[in-house]
Amino acid sequence: MSIVSDLIRDLPKGPLDTYRKRATFDWKSFKLTLEGEDNVRFQEKLWELVRINPAFQRPTGPISLDEVRRRCNAQIKVLCDNNINAVHAREKFFYIFEYDGSLSVKLSLIHSAVPVAILALGTKQHHHFVEELNNGNYMCCLSLTEISHGSNARGIRTTATYDIATRSFILHTPDFEAAKCWSGGLGKCATHAIVFAQLITPDGVNRNLHLFVVPIRDPKTHLPFPGVTIGDMGEKLGLNGIDNGFMIFDKYSISRICLLNRTANVSEDGKYVLAVKDGRRRYGLSLSALSSGRSTVPLMCAHYMILAVTIATRYCAVRKQFGPTDEDDELPIIEYQTQQWRIFPHLAATYAIKIFSTEFYKTMIEFIANHFTKGDLNTDIQIEIHVLSCATKPLCSWIARDMIQDCRESCGGHGYLKMSRFGEIRADNDANCTYEGENNVIIQQASHWLLTQWTNVINGQPVPSPLGSADFLVDAEQILNTKFNQSTVENTLKPENLLLTFKWLVCYYLKKTYQHVKDLKSNGMSDFDIRNNSQILARTLSLVYGEHALMMYFIKCLQDPKWKVNEREVLIKLCSLFGAVTLEKRLGDLYGCAYASSNSNINVFLREGIITLCRDLLDNAVALVDVLAPPDFVLNSPLGMSDGEVYKHMKEWLFRDKENLERPSWWKETRSKL
Repeated sequence: MSIVSDLIRDLPKGPLDTYRKRATFDWKSFKLTLEGEDNVRFQEKLWELVRINPAFQRPTGPISLDEVRRRCNAQIKVLCDNNINAVHAREKFFYIFEYDGSLSVKLSLIHSAVPVAILALGTKQHHHFVEELNNGNYMCCLSLTEISHGSNARGIRTTATYDIATRSFILHTPDFEAAKCWSGGLGKCATHAIVFAQLITPDGVNRNLHLFVVPIRDPKTHLPFPGVTIGDMGEKLGLNGIDNGFMIFDKYSISRICLLNRTANVSEDGKYVLAVKDGRRRYGLSLSALSSGRSTVPLMCAHYMILAVTIATRYCAVRKQFGPTDEDDELPIIEYQTQQWRIFPHLAATYAIKIFSTEFYKTMIEFIANHFTKGDLNTDIQIEIHVLSCATKPLCSWIARDMIQDCRESCGGHGYLKMSRFGEIRADNDANCTYEGENNVIIQQASHWLLTQWTNVINGQPVPSPLGSADFLVDAEQILNTKFNQSTVENTLKPENLLLTFKWLVCYYLKKTYQHVKDLKSNGMSDFDIRNNSQILARTLSLVYGEHALMMYFIKCLQDPKWKVNEREVLIKLCSLFGAVTLEKRLGDLYGCAYASSNSNINVFLREGIITLCRDLLDNAVALVDVLAPPDFVLNSPLGMSDGEVYKHMKEWLFRDKENLERPSWWKETRSKL
């Protein structure tokens, strides 16, 4: 407890004390166990830097887009000077999302996604680029998407044609629709870009998409090189600290060594040489350049969710409305069942996604480290990381999107004020649904892999799942023969029983999707039409696979001996609530597909269980968000401050801007007769 007292500061006294005293656990001890001492120390260091450094002081009024970009760049420099980035801090780095998503996204692109791509797909001749990035001499962006092509990377039209005479590649953009766009950091800052282009060899053969490290701005003047046109994408709905840009090449010549050539190379005389002949290994190496970024999105979602659920829970514990009679004191709205039903499932989902995303990110980082330091490339792990990222990235970003909106609505009219911060959180998270693969497109890669595994099951072959997300498929027929047989709410809500139901759903949708694809094929449908006409089933398959993964990781966390009894008890309730709420949305499948009989009462058990769990979590709700919440100056919402003085902070916010109290310059226009 002395470590707890030294590391974690007390929260200020105020209206929230009533609920804090009702908690069944010590929130500081819980935080230390959940985060780990190293993480807690990092948070203290990070937040103290944010608190005292002038670069992080929030502006008191509106600022221009250019100033937003300048501030973001200045903050990145401060963090880098203090050795805080995605490479050194790893999963701890993502706490910065709670201060500003723009800052975190741009910094992770520069210091994580770009170096990973270079190290994964380049060779020793490219390592100096990483050194220049680390020392701040270069700033590099990723340039994949084009104006008319994004998710369909194979349709990218930028070309890199090898010229034997000059021993160089000629980058060319055929028209505006092929312009590179949305590259984070390109608009104003990048000196280099990792460009995805169709490699054309001197024999006229298109060797498909390859990556090139391309110098795009003169380091002496910061102006684009001749043959390169660069522009900014302009203001966005959110994340405006990131200078997303577009780029057009006009027969722009780059050195032959700009090609990232780990898997393939072009010799000086123009011959195309495969360095990695094994197609599966080549595919795995390519995935490493993309999966690392996608694997971070659930972790981003977790931090946005932490902000939203903290604000909503604290506000609802303070806001009072109505009472049993007109004479009684009004009750905090968190006491009402409908409000608990709105908020507490989101609290459970926040913990579920935080637990999953933290462990999943560690797995991805460990894999990359083993690959680069030991040369260990376990393709099965790499592919499963890719598949899990393709399923959980859409799942988590959609869960976050919906929960942020619900939290906003649960705070009523005050939640609609900009000061609440819900608008900023919602806008920043919204990008998670699109970048690193548009959700409805990228999710198909997970279902495609799962269908391949069903072929293995049918043929009695092993299911390669070293991370355990799909190893249960070898028992699919046995799982599908099980039925819901619980007779009480308590047994229904046990995490292990809920997990069995998730396994059944994955097996059911996998078998159903496989049969649907098989039927379409037997009817003579082309492969393209088969995929097009099976996407809805495949989408649900990928989602239930992702839901199973979140539940599986949550249960693994519960089994860790580090937890105190009272801490584990509340975590079990959160796990059960997440599982029950998720399955309640799939009751139609559970009944309609004969997992549960019409008189099984699974709907009653799940719904009564949700109500009971929400009621049981009431005493601990405020303490549970205290465990997750950043300091007040980071949270930056009068509705969610740790002292619970909502109305005091709202008054300060409203009176701070003198224009709120002044007569408008156009006051005479308010009445026609004036």
